[in-house]
Amino acid sequence: MTKDRKWRCEFCLVVSVESKLLRAPNPFDADDELIGCPSCKSVEGFIELCEIEGCLNGATCGGPGSDGVYRRTCGDHADWLRKAVA
Repeated sequence: MTKDRKWRCEFCLVVSVESKLLRAPNPFDADDELIGCPSCKSVEGFIELCEIEGCLNGATCGGPGSDGVYRRTCGDHADWLRKAVA
């Protein structure tokens, strides 16, 4: 099972886990879907957050953790990711 990643809405700043984001077919592209904020209902304005508990920085780095699972972290926690695989 994959971890439920956290996302912050750029419009209302509410943090939601991925499974709670709203999803609907894109009326302009049958192969795409629109993703919306469950709080303000804005569409497609999200920042993926660092996977380190309590960190609200945007995820900008990534790599495999010691368990082999790909992790996303912010620049401040990139050293944690490197140490996890060392």
